Amino acid sequence: MADSSNNSNGQNGSARWAGVVVTVVLAAGAMTVQWGVVTTKLQQVEKRLDEFIGEARSIRAQYAEMERKIWFLEGKLSGLTSNAPRQTVPTTGGGP
Repeated sequence: MADSSNNSNGQNGSARWAGVVVTVVLAAGAMTVQWGVVTTKLQQVEKRLDEFIGEARSIRAQYAEMERKIWFLEGKLSGLTSNAPRQTVPTTGGGP
């Protein structure tokens, strides 16, 4: 009788450890898959942020160009409306 109870406890103990091992392996596999998903999403976010940075630089350059054009036009307008004579820009490299 002692042998049969000892044998069933041994089988229950190994089944319990097998269950723990299977659970740990499945959890490690799930964590690996989840890590891959998170890494992929982060790479996509990084790529999108790089695109936004490029767009922001382009918009900033366009804004600066527009600002220069507006300053130029405002300068021409103020030159036309003032009574003072227009000043000419000196040229370089010319002779007498």
